[in-house]
Amino acid sequence: MSPLNLPDDPRPLMVELARLMYARHLTNSAGGNLSCRVGAHTFITPRYAGSKQRWNLQPAQLIVLDAQERVLEGDATLLSRESKMHFACLRAFSAVNGVIHAHPRHLSVFANAGRPLTPTVEYTHKFGVLDVVRPLPSHSAELAEAVVAALRPRAATLQNNGLGLILAQHGVVVVARDIAEAYDVLDRLEDSAHTLLHSAALPAA
Repeated sequence: MSPLNLPDDPRPLMVELARLMYARHLTNSAGGNLSCRVGAHTFITPRYAGSKQRWNLQPAQLIVLDAQERVLEGDATLLSRESKMHFACLRAFSAVNGVIHAHPRHLSVFANAGRPLTPTVEYTHKFGVLDVVRPLPSHSAELAEAVVAALRPRAATLQNNGLGLILAQHGVVVVARDIAEAYDVLDRLEDSAHTLLHSAALPAA
């Protein structure tokens, strides 16, 4: 039980998912972050989780904020630099309670090229085409606003499943109904990118 006395503390799951992401090349040491909303509280991974911690986090290292985005637990100076994007998504979409920003190995090829990802295998069809957000400064309010604007036309979809976006020359962002679903979406989309890239090597039928 956390000092906040939360019965459904998501931090143990969040650190488990963060370790899985790093181990499975769903993100790298250069960055990425996870956030989760439970009731009136938002939980987010700290700055330098990749570069200094290699994603080997402990639950107590995560930062906890209230509904007004005031820090309740954790080191406020380590608030993730991409927190603007996370908070913007959580504010804009009531169905969203889990957000992951990541630098996946194969999706990063599409991010570098600024190219959308079309669905491949059946279990990715529900996500549709992964659109591209134009290059914008990392950690900026402009990037946060552009992500929300790109997701808004498909907001109704978020009642049923998560969605993702490619951030040109940067990485990806995934939003979902909870943090476990956000991880699932990220994993499926990365697998789709892997499938599409390797399909190009198949000989003609």
